[in-house]
Amino acid sequence: MGNPLKFLSLLVLSFLPIACASLPKNVKRTPSYTFPADPTTTISKNIKAKLAQHNGDSGFNALFNGEDAFVSRMAGMRTAERSLDLQYYIWNNDLTGTILVDEVLKAADREVRVRILLDDLNLGKHEKMLRLISMHPNVEVRMVNPFAHRSMRFMDIFRLGKIDRRMHNKVFIADNEIAIVGGRNIGDEYFWASNEMNFGDLDMWCIGPVVSGLASEFDIYWNAEISYPIESLTSNIKPTELDYLTFRENLKGNTYQAYQALYIQRLYQSNMGKAYAAADVQLQWAPAQVIYDPPEKFDQKPHEQTNNLQSQVRPYMRESKRELFMISPYFVPGDNGVNYLNKKVADGTSVTVLTNSLASGDVAAAFSGYKGYRKDLVKGGVSLYELKPHDHENLRKRKRSIGSSSSHAGLHGKTLVFDRRTILVGSMNLDPRSVFLNSEMGVIIDSTEMAEKFVTQFQENLPEIAYQLGLNEKNKLTWTTLEDGQKKTFTSEPETTWWQRVKASFLSWIVPESQL
Repeated sequence: MGNPLKFLSLLVLSFLPIACASLPKNVKRTPSYTFPADPTTTISKNIKAKLAQHNGDSGFNALFNGEDAFVSRMAGMRTAERSLDLQYYIWNNDLTGTILVDEVLKAADREVRVRILLDDLNLGKHEKMLRLISMHPNVEVRMVNPFAHRSMRFMDIFRLGKIDRRMHNKVFIADNEIAIVGGRNIGDEYFWASNEMNFGDLDMWCIGPVVSGLASEFDIYWNAEISYPIESLTSNIKPTELDYLTFRENLKGNTYQAYQALYIQRLYQSNMGKAYAAADVQLQWAPAQVIYDPPEKFDQKPHEQTNNLQSQVRPYMRESKRELFMISPYFVPGDNGVNYLNKKVADGTSVTVLTNSLASGDVAAAFSGYKGYRKDLVKGGVSLYELKPHDHENLRKRKRSIGSSSSHAGLHGKTLVFDRRTILVGSMNLDPRSVFLNSEMGVIIDSTEMAEKFVTQFQENLPEIAYQLGLNEKNKLTWTTLEDGQKKTFTSEPETTWWQRVKASFLSWIVPESQL
């Protein structure tokens, strides 16, 4: 075999050119911006009278129901006449994702300008399809913070400090007149269409001045240097016109099959699509502001982030004197967060947190970072709840709130309520990754009516849909819930296997908390 050290050196040297690959230079990013609202569009005409009655306020329709969240997006795509701006962390190639891709291209066929802004971590694997989509003359696709290595992504481990930063923002804007902002990505599990696992989540369908703020956020990210046109990343992919036509034909067939699904058939029996298309939905009106991390966060260390989303939320946390109500699927407060919340309780503020249980969560690593803080939170007086993994079908029908149509339900919504006066709905989890690594966004709504209704509804449901954590006389954690109207208490992680518990403990030892 010869000298092993020499062989190893040659092997390392052979990989150096690959490892040192970089992103394209001098990328042509033609700046573009949101079209001004056009009073002649259908959407504008549908909302004109409503806006005139609420000068300066924005109108909000809360999308608790996954089916409504899907239908509202599809209605927006079908009604748009000038522009669609879509920004997402995940867009799955599944039943609902396929239908919405088809709707995007049909809108483009109607001369609607479409801009699609996607995070490269999860969507890079679909780059061939995205390149074909971008062949439409009315569609542009850009990828945020892309991997330099398109085929062997693991080689970007040498750029870990860079690729670790992901765009987690989520917003949908049609004709610069209606927008949808919140926690949902595009995929079956977010719209209650999955047969395996569905998420309880929350978006806000909105009209009014808040849409301009969301459009500004989109434009800033669209024109930022971290956003790369898909063409610049796929120079090795040279699709032909025949490739594009074949793709459209295949998409047509896949969409036809998708429309045969019982999920879609059930939606056709409702009138929600027509209601959202006509903007004929119940609205709550209130002043609102859009908050988001600046794109510069991708290049900043934590101590350099003077204007990140956390700093914009901090004053609302500080000024809450009566109650903090917090929902986050991934909750890793750290010692500082535990001390802060416990001090709020000691100062007389009621603090309630709802997060995933080990059984309901989809990211074991995130749970592993959270589990060790539970005792101190409970001791400090925080009302800590963990979601059950069950299907809450009956509760969903009654309340149209958190629930799913599958056998497994998880939490994905991110909502903070301050003193029942102000509510934040967005993409930010309460964990180090959202605070310091990823970019996030949200909308803060100043509405006592909306905040009061939200907290009251959840507090009514929590005993049934979640476990409340407590401590027994042995200083061990307990989980208490209502089942069939009867209180039931568990003394170990409910509805989990020994392997789930062992894995969570193992991950808590090896995964750095800063990455959670």
